Order: sequence, then C-alpha cells, then structure tokens
Amino acid sequence: MTMIPHTPRFIPTCIALLLSSRVAFGDGISTRPSACRKLPEDEDWPSLATWDAFNASVDGRLIRTVPIGSPCHNPTFDADQCQFVQDNWHEESLHLPSSSSIMAPFFANGSCDPFTPPDGQCIIGSYVQYTVNVSTKAQVVKTLDFAREQNIRFVVRNTGHDYMGKSTGKGGLAIWTHYLQDMEWIADYDSEAAAYRGPAIRASAGVYVEQLYDFAAKNGRVVVGGDCPTVGFAGGYIQGAGHSVLSSVYGLAADSALEYDVITTDGRFLTASPAQNSDLYWAFSGGGGGTYGIVWTVTVKANPDLPVTIANLTFTDAGISQDAYWEAIAAYSTFTLAFADAGGYLVALYSQSSFQGAPFFMPNKTIDEVNALTSTLLTRLDQLGVNYTYQINSFPGFRDAYANIPSFQGILIGTDTFGGRLLPRELFTEISLPKTIQVLRNIAAAGALAYDVSLKATVKNEDAPPNAVLPAWREAGKLLITLLPWNDTATPEEMLAIRNQITNVIDPPLRQLAPNSGTYLNEANSDEPDWQHAFYGKNYGRLLEIKNKYDPDQMLYGSTAVGGDRWAEDEDGRLCRVEAQQKIRKPMDDLSFRRQILQVQEL
Repeated sequence: MTMIPHTPRFIPTCIALLLSSRVAFGDGISTRPSACRKLPEDEDWPSLATWDAFNASVDGRLIRTVPIGSPCHNPTFDADQCQFVQDNWHEESLHLPSSSSIMAPFFANGSCDPFTPPDGQCIIGSYVQYTVNVSTKAQVVKTLDFAREQNIRFVVRNTGHDYMGKSTGKGGLAIWTHYLQDMEWIADYDSEAAAYRGPAIRASAGVYVEQLYDFAAKNGRVVVGGDCPTVGFAGGYIQGAGHSVLSSVYGLAADSALEYDVITTDGRFLTASPAQNSDLYWAFSGGGGGTYGIVWTVTVKANPDLPVTIANLTFTDAGISQDAYWEAIAAYSTFTLAFADAGGYLVALYSQSSFQGAPFFMPNKTIDEVNALTSTLLTRLDQLGVNYTYQINSFPGFRDAYANIPSFQGILIGTDTFGGRLLPRELFTEISLPKTIQVLRNIAAAGALAYDVSLKATVKNEDAPPNAVLPAWREAGKLLITLLPWNDTATPEEMLAIRNQITNVIDPPLRQLAPNSGTYLNEANSDEPDWQHAFYGKNYGRLLEIKNKYDPDQMLYGSTAVGGDRWAEDEDGRLCRVEAQQKIRKPMDDLSFRRQILQVQEL
C-alpha cells in the first residue's frame, strides 16, 4: 500500500512496515453486532487491497497510524528517540505533526504509552486506525462515503487539542484538517442578516489561533481567539463558544462568526450564515464541534485593534492564616466583576496556599486607569497582611500584548484532568460570597487546583443574530475549572481514580452551588453528569433536531456531543448504537474496558 509518509523526526520510517493493519483479540475472529462499527479484528474489515483502492481515490493521502510512543517499545525501541518523546510529552510541538496523537492522554487509553517498559504493549488501540490528510472537499466526501459503506467509525481531527475524546476512536478513519491553512482578507463584508458591515477574515479549518492573530495584525485588526496559540480556530474552539481575552469587549468567538463553509455528511457543500441555512449557522455557533457537519472555512469579524494594559498579581499564605488567605481570594473574586465590567479578562490559578493571577488583561485602558481599578483589591490585601507581588505594563496593540503573556506562550498539555462550572455573577455578591468561597476552599482542601477565568460574555450587539452558545455564559462571572494533576506513570486503575475524584468529589459542590448553570463544553469533564444540560442547556432539543436533519446517518460522534447518547463504546472499545449493546460501559465505574484494551496484542 502506497501512503503518504508520516514520519516525525524521532520515528524511523521502518516502523510503518512493522505494523499490521489487523489486531488480534484472544484466539479468534470477532463477531460484530450489526449495529456496531467495524474493528480491525473483524472478518469483514476492509482488505489491504480495498484500503489501497481507497487510498488511490483520495490522491494517495491515506496515512496508517504509527503510535507516537513507538520508539519506547520493542521491536522498534530506540533509547535516544524514546527519551525525546518522554521529555517532550507535554509539549504541543510533539503532537501537532502527528496524524493520530491526542493531547488528552486519558483517551489514548495506554495503547502505546512511552512511560511503560520497552517490553510493554504498543498497539494502535484507541488511536484512529487510518487518517486522510485532506486537501480538497472531494477527499472529505470520499472518506465519508468509504466510512459509511464500510461501517467504520468516522473521526474529524485537527491539532489534537481535545479534552473530550472526539479526535480519536478505536478502529476509526479520520480526516485531518491540520494543513488547511489558507486565510483571506475581506475588506468590506456586508451582511444585513448578520448585522455587520466591515472587515472580516475567512480562515480554513486548520488555521491556528496564533496564525489568525498574526494575519489580523498585518491588517491592523484583531479577532476573538483563544488563549493557547496552537488551538485550531475553526474547529471545536469557535463551534463550542470560545472564550477569549477580548470577550469582555467583543464577545465570545461564536459571537464573531459571520458564516461557515460546510461539508455535510451526505456530501453537500453548504454556506451556513444568518441568511442561508440559518439553522446550521445557529448550531455551529456554540453548539459544539464535530457534530452537525465538517467546517471547511469560517468567516469572522475583524475588529479594531486596541491598546492593552496587563497586570500580574501573586501571593501565598506565608505569614498569614488560612482564613486571611481565603479572605484575600474573596476580595479578588469581588474585584473581578468590576474589572470584567470595564472590559477586562482575568486568569488566576490558585491552590490551598498560593495564588497566581496572570494575566489581568485590560484593553483600552492606561496603566493609571488599571491601577485605579486594582487599588481597592491591593488595599484589602494590605489590610489582611498579605505579602504580594504586583506588576503592570502596557502595550500599543493586542498582538504585542498577547505575545507578552508567558502563561499563554508556554502552555503544557496532558498535565491535568478537568472539571468545573460556570459560576453566575450573583454568587460573588455580598450575600452569596461567603458560601461561594467556602466551596472553593473545600475544593482546594481536597487537592484540586482552581483555574479561574473571569470575564463578561454578554452579547455586545443586540441586533446580532442568535446563536447556540450555552445561555449560562451570558450570566457567568467566572469559568471555574477544577484541575487534578495527571500522572504519566499511573496504572489504569489510578487514572480512573483521578477522574472519579473530579466527577464524584471535587465537582458536585460546584453543581450544587450553581445548579441552573452549566460549563464550557471544550474544557470540561467528559463524564459530566447530565451533560446535555451542563453543556447545551435549553438549546439541546433544537440542536438535536438540527443534528438529525444534517447528519441523519449519525456519522459524527462524540460521547458528549449532541446525539452522542445514542452511541457508546462497548467493552472492546467498539462503537455501537446503545440499543444494540447487551452491556454498555458506564463512565468511570467499570475498569473492564481499559483492562481489555491492555490485553490486546498486535499481530
């Protein structure tokens, strides 16, 4: 089979020759229920000749997966290359060139773990089996058709930034949008339906946030984008709502969407905008990525650039009591409302004993104006006896300011397990604040970190078309993300215990504190109870109707995507319709799935 070579610098080309396209389970060929997707061990899995023919139909762009941890295992063990993989495991740059690797290690499922011994297993396992590095719409349609005809799990992937497991799937055939990186400047976009006339940018599916920032800056404008430079803009980020340092000024990323160029799962090419296929536009703008169709390009507003002032604040509990420390956190929490009201965006990471606020990002205000805002907070810290460090600087434009936020430029991946909640502004008023702080204090005492994002994500233009953003965003004062550190050398049982701690211990008090709220579907726990309400709120019913209209064959799947509850992975990791399964793996309370995977051996 002739395929695109996909050989990161640390993986020898010969590895591909050592990997078989078939996987053995026990002694025999698997028997698959008719309502389940095929796996490589099935008797009717496509032959190599069939894959060869498909590869030719997509212009030779098919890639067979080589697990990124392969250099750490026999028979392809290489000590130097393995060390490189281990040393860079939490760096985005290691995973971005891979057609199969994902940045949330839980969903790799220990398939080819670089931290296990050389004689440990290295299989394709939970990684996709094959990937098409798409460059044309026709290749996407051919891949969809092949997956449908062969009853193979279909996956959409870009960068691998995915905390919810959508970018992978056992036995899957993926399209890879990573190299679709065209950008187009539109000097005068005019749409009455979108209530917008002005500059816009059309970005292809593979464009990173940082690339889009650079392109906008060259034209003297800014776009609403994410904190992490290498997140794919057109994928789950904007489709899942997308918070930004500019959100308190320009709204969420989904609020900037003007139109989408879309490929539906039945092979149609559509424009989704407030004027055309408006239901699909509504769903794409906040209703979750990889669900209703495949975004080929997205067109977004290019907003005026603005000067930025950035402040940083750090302190610990050294020399003060725990009560005083949490009084300081309370003072900070109250302060964030006024800061966000003035157009600011704040990120803070705190534990039981230390607080790091970086950045306090404020557009359109001078150093003196920001100091005036922070003076009340700093006065309160002085009263509490807190020994703090406060720094402030200003920048003439957004791009320079963004480049000077160290915590954004050096983001590590795969280091934590996520949970959390959108916390309404009312929880930080004088009456509610003590209860809120006690919940945060208890979470910290249980060993979790709080990643506290404060903003005001209200709609900035009342004439703007509606979208599917979770309504809880509009009332939120904070996105409070709970974190437990990930252990690279943990056993499957220990991994599940970490996830269980988030699901069953850390997050329940937040749900009780804000029962009518929800959370950010891109940065959350994939085992979130009642995820339909938590991620989509009152929009879920309409989103499901749109899902059924545009993806009637249910080719697009995510366990927490709209309609995802109609499918589940069984004990073998096989994706099946729920009604077809005799036994469905229940999230986080059954180790059988992971144990079975760990028994698989490559032929």
